[in-house]
Amino acid sequence: MPTSYDLLPYEWAEPVPLKTNLQRARELIETLLNLLVFVCESVPFWWDALVARFATPKPKNISGQTALVTGGANGLGQAIAIALAKEGCNVAVVDVDETNARETVAKLRRYNVSAEAYKVDVSDYEAVRQLGRDVERDLGPVDILVNNAGILPTSFSLDMLPSHTKRSMEVNVLSSFWTTQTFVDSMIRRRKGHIVAVSSIAGYIATGWAKSYATTQFALRGFMDALEDDLYLRGQAAHVHTTTVFPFAFNTRRQAIRLLKSSSGLTRLPIYEPALLGETVVKAIKTNQRKVIVPETVKPYQLSIYENLPIKIRQLLTKTMAQGEVKLVD
Repeated sequence: MPTSYDLLPYEWAEPVPLKTNLQRARELIETLLNLLVFVCESVPFWWDALVARFATPKPKNISGQTALVTGGANGLGQAIAIALAKEGCNVAVVDVDETNARETVAKLRRYNVSAEAYKVDVSDYEAVRQLGRDVERDLGPVDILVNNAGILPTSFSLDMLPSHTKRSMEVNVLSSFWTTQTFVDSMIRRRKGHIVAVSSIAGYIATGWAKSYATTQFALRGFMDALEDDLYLRGQAAHVHTTTVFPFAFNTRRQAIRLLKSSSGLTRLPIYEPALLGETVVKAIKTNQRKVIVPETVKPYQLSIYENLPIKIRQLLTKTMAQGEVKLVD
């Protein structure tokens, strides 16, 4: 059904007026003065960043807080939920896999915390809104939101299917919009909250054999950067924090791991156990880290450098590290 903005006729904006040489000179001077002010005002922030490189921040206490983990029934989501429970968090486990969600809840309760399972398709906006009401009724306001639900590449041929691409966008990207919209206002009102997104190393290094997946991970990274800026512009950055997690390969869904092992170009890629990611995510929450690569031997700035290498050098580095080309067979 078309919305009102779909029906509006296209209208050209007013022509941009030509500027005189005097106006251009004035704008240049103003820009240079603004940059000078920026340099002066940024000095203490550069000092803080330098100190942070060598000092360990005091971790915040999250015991007793309510955490919600999407895709929490299995794999990385379950590992994150368990790590949060170990810290004393009450946990809402949200997943379409109700059976394993309930089993995960049973594991969490062993740590003497409250935990509940919710069967919800987080790509459904209305279902997520209802989830917000249900969780607040059962466990209280959500303090920590972990957007972990995602569709992993499990077959080379799937990437060619429009239905797979659409579903990947809905689960991997749109669900984070819906959950954030549902829970962020309460965090702002209470001046307390943390929003985590579990992306992937594919959010920095696009894989040609899994274009749908890589696209969703870049989109999720952009969403989290925009969310962080939105919180800053609203004066909430000191109260509601964000963390984006970029894991390498983890030993989770069998089909995804089988796909990695069948790809000649990825055979050297190390595979880690989910518990490592759970521990790293909790550490990042407690120390308010903006971005974290798992394992932490790689830093986000290093991947940013990789992104901006000349294309032929980047391709050569990828080929060298992967030891060969990806064999596109299902």
